[in-house]
Amino acid sequence: MLRYTALFTSILAGAIVSAQQICVVPFGGYGVNDVDGLTALLPNCSSDATIVFQDGVKYNISTPVDFGTLNNVEIQVLGNLELPKSIPYVQQLVNATAGGRLYWFTMKGNNITLSGNPDQSSEYGWVDSYGIQWWQEAQYTQPLGGLANRPHGWSIAANSSTIRNVKLRKPIAWSFSLNGNDMHVYGNKIDAAYDLNNPGVFPFNTDGYDIHGDNVLFENNWVFNGDDCVAVNAGNNITIRNMVCEGGHGASLSATTGVDNVVFDNITSINSLYATRFKSSLNSVGNISNVTWQNIHVHNATFPIFATGVYYDQNTNRGRTPGVYPANSTATHIKNFSWINVTGTISDVYTGDGSCTTDPCWYYVANATNTAGITLQLLNGTATNIQIHNVNLKPIDGKGVSNVVCDPSSFTDGTGNLGFECVNGPYVST
Repeated sequence: MLRYTALFTSILAGAIVSAQQICVVPFGGYGVNDVDGLTALLPNCSSDATIVFQDGVKYNISTPVDFGTLNNVEIQVLGNLELPKSIPYVQQLVNATAGGRLYWFTMKGNNITLSGNPDQSSEYGWVDSYGIQWWQEAQYTQPLGGLANRPHGWSIAANSSTIRNVKLRKPIAWSFSLNGNDMHVYGNKIDAAYDLNNPGVFPFNTDGYDIHGDNVLFENNWVFNGDDCVAVNAGNNITIRNMVCEGGHGASLSATTGVDNVVFDNITSINSLYATRFKSSLNSVGNISNVTWQNIHVHNATFPIFATGVYYDQNTNRGRTPGVYPANSTATHIKNFSWINVTGTISDVYTGDGSCTTDPCWYYVANATNTAGITLQLLNGTATNIQIHNVNLKPIDGKGVSNVVCDPSSFTDGTGNLGFECVNGPYVST
């Protein structure tokens, strides 16, 4: 009884540091920036501690949070973290940072755990960014349809880290940037869901996870967004499995070099532009090897299997006009890439998504039809040992055939390993 009385008294005082280093973030009430209370307790809670955002509380996170360097710390988001609703106010904060890029939540260190409410059905445990108004305003901006000075979500640079049961609701833009070794990410939700029938309100750049690290395990995560569901940018020994990706750009490897041994396993893609994707920029010179997408379940994707070494960025105009490359162009070399057991439907009725704001569209591919099941947009001699086996992809109505975009000159070892005829035409397995 004395222990619980002391805990209750400490909570009333605003924050505690007990023998177990349990630090409860105080709630200031209406109009109070709760980041001030959090900042006050951080000097005493940066190691061997648990920082608790209380269940049943809606915290005002009115300014960015820098947790600093943490060691052996768990951050429990049991209540809701609510970001500001004013677009001009947030833009002003982002504009004041170097380079105009700001993460709303930043932390680094070792052995960090970010955990959400264990009751995933609870109305609490959400990080609310009120992104829909940003998506709506994006309709009126040019050329991208995206607004200037949009903040990123979470930057976590930590070894031996865990992210579990975290729920993000309507992020403004990019969600997680993860940098570190020995990470475990599971049971999380990113809800940037949008109306598929109203492409004018599209969640631009609401990337789910950008990964940089070695020995990383992702499992049982759900993302509904308008960009990469998950993107491996750098690292080795990375497994992403049992994941659901809706509405976005799929399970992606997005890098120019420095990636080896990546497995995407048991991924369900729903109403997406891409289900699986490798992308690298034109004129890159790196090497990427040993990447597998397996057991991929596709429910209406414009490009179920997609690989490009000539990614076109409509934001920077990197890549020039889609499909037009100077004769001396270079690209990342890929080796030992496999797609195995890819089944489902190709979105031949409602192709593309609301991210297309240029003419030609940034995801335009020469020779691609509206039933492009396999699209390999690779420069000459930039791929070795590419295998695509056990593919069963059909248009939405189940009629017709899947088509292929493929150039035999892309492969240094010929096309014997591919598993299908390398042509621009109907898919024929070999």
